[in-house]
Amino acid sequence: MPFGMETCLAPLRAWLRCTRRAEEKVSHALAGLSKASARNPWKCLALSFLGCLLCGLGFLRFNSISDATELCVDQHSQQMKNMNWADQYFDGFGRPNRLLITAKDGGNVLEIDKMTEILQIADDVRALVDESGKKFEDVCLDLGNGCFNSGVLRYFGTTAQFNSAVQSQADILEAVNKATFPDGQDAFASDSMGGIQRDINGSVISATAVRVDFVLYAEWEDMDTWEGALTLHFTKHDLTEQRYEKVNVYLQAERSRDDELNRTVQADIPLFALAFVLMSTFCACFLGKTASWTQSRRLLGVAEFLLVIFGCIAGYGTAMLVGVPFTVLHQILPFILVGIGIDDAFVICGAFDGTPKTLSYPKRIEVAVQRVGVSITLTTLTSLASFLLGATCVFPAVQWFCYYAASCCFFIWLLHLTAFPALLALDAHRAGLTPPRLDPCACFAARSSCMPGVLPVWDANGEEAAPEESKLGKGLCMMIRFLTSHVAGIVVTLLLFLAVAGIAAWQVSNGLGTDFDIMDLTPDQSFLRDFYNKEQEHFGGLSTGGLALPTNYYIRDVNFSTVEVQRSMEQVGAEMLALKSINSERGLKSWHTIFTLWANQYKGTSASLPLEAFVAVDVNRDGCAAGLPKGISSCATHFLTGPTFPNAVLEFLWTSMGAQFDGDIHWEGHDISVIRLRATHVDTVSSEEQVEGLEEAEKLTEKWQDALPGSFMSSGAYIFFDQYRIIVAQMTSSIGLCLGAVTVISALILGHPLSVLTVIIVLGLVFVDLMGNIVLWDLDLNSISMINLVMAVGLVVDYSMHMAHNFSLQDSMLPRKQRAELAVRESWSILVCHGLSGCGDMIWWWCWWQRRENMRTHD
Repeated sequence: MPFGMETCLAPLRAWLRCTRRAEEKVSHALAGLSKASARNPWKCLALSFLGCLLCGLGFLRFNSISDATELCVDQHSQQMKNMNWADQYFDGFGRPNRLLITAKDGGNVLEIDKMTEILQIADDVRALVDESGKKFEDVCLDLGNGCFNSGVLRYFGTTAQFNSAVQSQADILEAVNKATFPDGQDAFASDSMGGIQRDINGSVISATAVRVDFVLYAEWEDMDTWEGALTLHFTKHDLTEQRYEKVNVYLQAERSRDDELNRTVQADIPLFALAFVLMSTFCACFLGKTASWTQSRRLLGVAEFLLVIFGCIAGYGTAMLVGVPFTVLHQILPFILVGIGIDDAFVICGAFDGTPKTLSYPKRIEVAVQRVGVSITLTTLTSLASFLLGATCVFPAVQWFCYYAASCCFFIWLLHLTAFPALLALDAHRAGLTPPRLDPCACFAARSSCMPGVLPVWDANGEEAAPEESKLGKGLCMMIRFLTSHVAGIVVTLLLFLAVAGIAAWQVSNGLGTDFDIMDLTPDQSFLRDFYNKEQEHFGGLSTGGLALPTNYYIRDVNFSTVEVQRSMEQVGAEMLALKSINSERGLKSWHTIFTLWANQYKGTSASLPLEAFVAVDVNRDGCAAGLPKGISSCATHFLTGPTFPNAVLEFLWTSMGAQFDGDIHWEGHDISVIRLRATHVDTVSSEEQVEGLEEAEKLTEKWQDALPGSFMSSGAYIFFDQYRIIVAQMTSSIGLCLGAVTVISALILGHPLSVLTVIIVLGLVFVDLMGNIVLWDLDLNSISMINLVMAVGLVVDYSMHMAHNFSLQDSMLPRKQRAELAVRESWSILVCHGLSGCGDMIWWWCWWQRRENMRTHD
């Protein structure tokens, strides 16, 4: 070898020597731990299970969170900070519970007999008493003149008011065509009625559906309890129950999404149970000699399954102990972790079977773990790194899932280096007795007829022959031998998987959706699904933030009595209304514009409105007309300024004209601290439109920081719009960090650059294929699918590292093809186990996808 080449390779060889020595020390340490466990199996098992149960005490700190605001959005984003800040100063609009009502005959729901029944339904709801004895009036949003109901009831008021005012169909149509509600607020028919038909003059003549909202404003527990009573009134066994004669009623309570998400996960528990049975059956059948009554390890397979469960108990308990909240998505985690745990059991058993039978059981376990302990540890490290780095994602749902997964992986690894060697020693002792004990009935000795294949097989040299290789292992080795027998097989294989990855990348490049369809989280048969279907049918698009989403512009910590600030308020309101995403037809709700008109009308009539405090302004100023009410086109000619400004605003708010703006001003003593201007977004049906609206709002906020420092535009839905905007970057960052961690760990353990490169290429191809399948299956990238992507990387790392490490353990003097075949021979159980686990995942996802497509077709 040339001197220059030798010099270049010297650092690599030194590094390989260092990693080899480190691997030897780690393997000896792990082997010593397993040998000690095998020598004292009962003590080890007792301590292991006691430790798991002690960690399980963390369940006493169980804290479940299901609110999407806490799960699926960046808790430290500027939009979340804005929303939290605004909530400190301004009360929300209450907690709405919505009824969607249609005519049983499919016709006009505004007919007088149907509207009469709708009023009766409202009375029934108001009379409901929950289990704590509270009625609607005890938990409702009270605006000073009784409980607030939005929707079609707002046109008519109570049943008594309806009966006195409505005598014919014409009276109903007259009411719903008014531009304002009886309380003076602007009325928009499309907010309360769906399937509207209008005459040539644009007047409403019929509607196929109406909405009735019961708005709550009380302690969270009280509202939640009353909503439970409301749900029971309109449903039976979680299905919509129609109990009225002329109309159908569909319900969406505020708690319904959380309830139905829990029920969705619970509905899939039979699938999880089936997967558990399949995995445990596989483990019991193939961990030893399947056909033997003494060497089969069926009992050990069942014990291994329980070992994984105890690892999950310890992992869950530890995560809860340190304060990580629990979500319903964590219920599927044991289903995934069973595959990881069974892998380790197969690896250890395979190595144990390859040890000399003349050694004692603890010594054989020591030799076995010395060979494969580093491989198990390596795969655990890479899985831990993948999950922990996946937890760097800003979405709490992903973070918490990764914390639980990492904690469980650690305990499963620890149990397989302690408790499993103890179980293996006990099982080997059972099988080695004279006569051996039956498996799984370990209390009964085997008869001669039950012991075929128990005696060792001797080769021609008089030495004990190696145990017969499994048919599955033979099949995989034959496949590897076939693929690597000729260069063409290798090239075709690589080209095939590169082509699949290329197609997947092309699919992703065409567009990766980031929407979140709430209907995907509801069960197949659900009252909530009935509601969503009817809402789509009668009111159009369903999307987070669609359907008349309110938004506000907040201005704080300025002197509102100055001409400059008042001009800025007018101008920012006009620019807000001019945004593409804002519904200009609904106008701008600006208390300042209406106040200025009122002040000009009454100037000089009170101490708070002295003539000298008024400053003349240009009536053609920009922004003047934005907040003018309907029917008024003239701008105010003067602004009120000076120290009497706050008192004048207070007087204005006490008038019928100003009462509607009472919630738009926050006071600190007698001074105005914060104000807001209100507008409404246009209805949106896609995440792209919503992100555009958010970015428009952010640009408007940034523009006004010099004139109105600290001001901002915000809406409760913006935190979800921000999620859609950053989800791709978050996914890319998390997966990139995972791949980086795998690279570093692989370099530390595997050492050889080609082995490291192979692992990374395989992970990259798998990830690209997964992304392509998201598009192929018409799914969207959101926090839930991101959890599955991170989880998939953790699983793929597992068997990729096993294979690479087993390849490095083979005799370096052998040809690479033979080393690859030997590595597969040692790792076949891992591949099959992961294949079964993956098939279980595929079955679950296929069933879910088929239900989803069937429901979409039906809808």
